[in-house]
Amino acid sequence: MKKIAFPLVMAAASAAVGVHAQPGADAAAQSGRGQSLQIVEEVYVTARRREEKLQETPVAVTAMSADSLAEAGIAAITDLQGAVPSLQFGESGSKTPAIFIRGIGQREATSVLDPGVGVYLNGIFIARQDTQLLDTVDTQSIQVLRGPQGTLFGKNNTGGAILVNTKNADFSEVSGSLDVRVGQYGRRDAKLAGNIPLVEGRSGVRVAINSTRLDGYFENSDGAMFGDEDRLAFSARWQTQLTDTVSSDVFLYWSRQQELSSGMSCLFQNPEANIATLRYPGQPEFRDACEKSERLAKDRKLDVTTAHSEITMESRMAALTLDWELNEQLALKSISAASWQDGIARNDDQDGTSIPILDSGTEALNRTLAADGKSAPDEKRWQFSQELQLSGQAFDSRLQYTFGLFASIEEIDNNNFSQLVGKKGLAGIRPSTACDAVGLAVVCGLLDDVAVIPLATFLATRSDLENSSWAAFAQATYDITEYLQFTLGGRYTVEERRRDLTVFDVDFQEYGSRIGALYIDAAGIYSPITLAQFNALGENTPDLPLIMRDNADSAEEQWNNFTPSATLSFIAPERWHSDLGVDSFMAYFTYSQGFKAGGFEPKGDELVPFDPEEVTNFEVGVKLDALDSQLRFNAALYYMDYENIQVRVAEQGDAISDLFLYLSNAGQATVQGAEFETTLVMDNWFVQANYSYTDAGYDEFLTPIVIPLQGEQVVDRSAEDFALVPEHSGGISVSYHWLTDLGIFVPRLSARYRSELFTGIDYKAVEYSNAYIDELWLWDFRLNWTPAENLSVTAYVENLTDEVYYRSGFAVSALLGAGTYVQGDPRNAGLEVAWRF
Repeated sequence: MKKIAFPLVMAAASAAVGVHAQPGADAAAQSGRGQSLQIVEEVYVTARRREEKLQETPVAVTAMSADSLAEAGIAAITDLQGAVPSLQFGESGSKTPAIFIRGIGQREATSVLDPGVGVYLNGIFIARQDTQLLDTVDTQSIQVLRGPQGTLFGKNNTGGAILVNTKNADFSEVSGSLDVRVGQYGRRDAKLAGNIPLVEGRSGVRVAINSTRLDGYFENSDGAMFGDEDRLAFSARWQTQLTDTVSSDVFLYWSRQQELSSGMSCLFQNPEANIATLRYPGQPEFRDACEKSERLAKDRKLDVTTAHSEITMESRMAALTLDWELNEQLALKSISAASWQDGIARNDDQDGTSIPILDSGTEALNRTLAADGKSAPDEKRWQFSQELQLSGQAFDSRLQYTFGLFASIEEIDNNNFSQLVGKKGLAGIRPSTACDAVGLAVVCGLLDDVAVIPLATFLATRSDLENSSWAAFAQATYDITEYLQFTLGGRYTVEERRRDLTVFDVDFQEYGSRIGALYIDAAGIYSPITLAQFNALGENTPDLPLIMRDNADSAEEQWNNFTPSATLSFIAPERWHSDLGVDSFMAYFTYSQGFKAGGFEPKGDELVPFDPEEVTNFEVGVKLDALDSQLRFNAALYYMDYENIQVRVAEQGDAISDLFLYLSNAGQATVQGAEFETTLVMDNWFVQANYSYTDAGYDEFLTPIVIPLQGEQVVDRSAEDFALVPEHSGGISVSYHWLTDLGIFVPRLSARYRSELFTGIDYKAVEYSNAYIDELWLWDFRLNWTPAENLSVTAYVENLTDEVYYRSGFAVSALLGAGTYVQGDPRNAGLEVAWRF
């Protein structure tokens, strides 16, 4: 099923306007009262590891300054959606942002999988997606680079890269700022930042502390509020000009997150799904509970198990950057960084109902082990990276080049995961289900209201991982003529992965004695018990007796890869501008390759490998300013050919309650599309828009499925849509800078659109209409008042029309028989105050 519906209002609005380089309220303030801003401001980016004009950079990049972010109300990295073309965010119960650029990303953001889109903080690669919630950083700018990146960055990124830079220290002036946001649903955020010169003109330090708090948007049936936020962060940046040619930059960061997981809503799909057919002691039918959850979602309410919903983490980072100007034409940079994470808990109720059917995560393991008198060590992570860059120029500056070396080492100890099916892992099989495979379902069905076959399910593992990455990269740009430029780059990468697996098994014989059933080892099932006995166990469910198998499996692999890139760009000389009817014009063609390493994922009690992902990208782009620099329009067309594209799949195990989620390879895929972004300035009016068309499809996608008692089959899934990738998406904003004697008033109306999303994760999802999330328009309004240069007050309303919608989710139609989805935020209003001193 695939709907194509992009409203004409977007096309009409976008046709009139052109690219992204926001003027911002501060620019208006600096122009003085009574004057009008008449041109789009110049924007500088560092997409090629050197500062250059956005309009002369042959890369598809969107850049936003701190002022632009504030004017647009972008407080977190996930708020960029709608402001940047081809950028989408998915979300699971863990609240970890799954970032997609041009349809490429990592859908389930686990702590052990490399992201498809790299996030860099002050040039430092953030290795794991659950540490990329950078809403608490003292942000100076954000740049979003689209398409494979690798020849100039620490890691090789197949989808793109997001560069986040924090504010620099000021060596000459003491200053500070206080930003406060209060609003509905208990919104109360505060950020305090300060700058202190240490040595006049040579050294200074900037510190910031940020608290983000929200009670929550969605009330659960037990009164708990989901959609909550509770984050605290501190950053410090100490910069020093050590000599005339050497400077240092010390960056420290600490953050803590302690929240409930994203409450999921259940949409029922398949009554014949394995887990949907099971009984749960003393509980209603799964279908009834799921349909209740769907009804509650219409009123923005939830019906999940709060005790199974927890997200906590503490992160720390320390980094040292050294810049050394060797001479007028040569510079050396060193970036050293170490980071640590602990206090990690990731647990969410994945079935979206009040019945404890799927209890998944680290805390599920800890609770089950503790009940059996055992314990598992807490997860800890450690990463270290070192990058060296040698940059220079030659031939009277016609050649600019960068050579680099990158190394990273990462250790993840005690990465725990578990999945309980049923309360404390207890469920039951109907006799009719057990007999269905041999054609006796009708006969055995006569016993469905009398007997049940108990089932104990506990899929639990603990992993230790070691990841290392080594790379050498280079890129050079040569000015062939005054208007023609050629860039050539390459990267050689060595990736190593090792994973050791510990497995926790159920002692089925002992458990049988606790539930009053005999375990038949040869058949791998329990003897039937009466339905009354089974339901009585719901009141006092026995704990699972466990057996730990250390070193149950281990795997190690190394991959080597070379990825080249080449770009030919044309910058029209000024003498051609009048003939072309532009103020500036650039066109470019890029050929590039990307690479993402393979690895190993637990599938039951074994590790299964997945292969590296490789992509070849062809891109054509144009960038222009026109109408006396009142119009900016940047656009790109791209075609990407993927080999062994990595995808998250769900698969049935040998037992009816086995539900394995793991990373696999889909063979070949093609992603092609078009995107543009534009800005139009008309006196004090500012119109910005962006649009993306993404045509993503699998050329080859064969996956195995297991049907209990029938064996394994292979299913062709190449007709499926890419999950969580809309075919159409875009955004538009209109603002007016009204200069008065009382200050500057800036009303801003913005909207973003995306077409429908496919959420399927197993082969049956395509058969159900509610495996697709409907297309969506969201409207926001902001009114900013700047009475003085150091004070700004903004009233805001988000989701102006109070749209009820789902923003992300998973459809596990064959195994769970339902889709579980994360609800979008309701309409909410608040007030922001920014004071500079």
